[in-house]
Parts: sequence; C-alpha cells; structure tokens
Amino acid sequence: MQQVLNSKERNQAFLKFLLFFLVTVILIVLAVFFNYRLPRSENKVLQEEVNMQRQQEVAQAKFVTKMNEAVVLLDSMDKGAANIEQINSQLTGKLTEMELLRQKDDPSSYGRMHNAILDKLFQLQQSKASVRDLRKKADLYNSAQDELNTVKSQLAAANNELDAIRRGGH
Repeated sequence: MQQVLNSKERNQAFLKFLLFFLVTVILIVLAVFFNYRLPRSENKVLQEEVNMQRQQEVAQAKFVTKMNEAVVLLDSMDKGAANIEQINSQLTGKLTEMELLRQKDDPSSYGRMHNAILDKLFQLQQSKASVRDLRKKADLYNSAQDELNTVKSQLAAANNELDAIRRGGH
C-alpha cells in the first residue's frame, strides 16, 4: 500500500470542511427553528392584544349604553315631569353604574374619556338641580310679587275709601 503524501493537509482540510459544514447546518437549523418558533410567540402576544381590545370594546359599549340612558334621564328632567325626584334617583343610579364600568386607573384614552364624561354628567346633574331650585325660587318670588301687588292695590283701595270716609265725615 502506498501512503498518501499530503494526508496531513487532507485531514486538516476535511476537518475544516466538517467544521464549516456543521456550522452551516446549525445556522440553517436555527433559522428554521426561529422561523417557526418566533411567529408562534408573536402570534400569542398579538392574540392577547386582540382579546384585550375586544374586552375594551365590550366595556366601552356597555359604558356608552349607560351614558345614553343617563342622557335620556337628564333630558327628561328638562321636560318638567312631576316625578323629578324619581328621575334624579334613577340618574344617580345610572351614573353609579357608569362609575363601576370605568377603569379608574386606566391611563388610556378610554379611561381619561370615561372620567371626563362622568365628571361632566355629574356637573350637569348638579346644574339641573340648581336650575330646578332657582325656578322654584323664581316661581315663589313671582307669586310673592303678585301677592304684594294684590295687597298694595287692596291697600290703595282701602286708603281711598278711608280718605273718602274722612272727607265725607267732616
């Protein structure tokens, strides 16, 4: 048998080939692994975001429904209904339900919007109560003014009669 003269260089070249081949195969396997593994984890994260968005939409729809019901109650307070106190208590109940639906520590735009809406609805409820009280006071003032005018006219008539009696009696 004949010995190959450059067996050492051949063995080194083969080992280099084997090393580069293994590195290449490992890189390809890693690329395929990440190609399939990463989309799953990203898909999971995206699915969680979609679920959270759907929950926010449901909560937002409930909030809007309660808000519309509160606005209807506020509008019915302006119509001068006889059962204002009942409407006011229903409105307070709706506003309380809306407070329970909002996320108090929600820094998102929905949370800020819910807070602003609730604040304005509470202010509007208080303003309507103030207007109602002022109307009652204005009605009371007007009736007192009418009574005063009636009494003044009666006093003037009585003074005229008294003057007539005094002139006729002298």
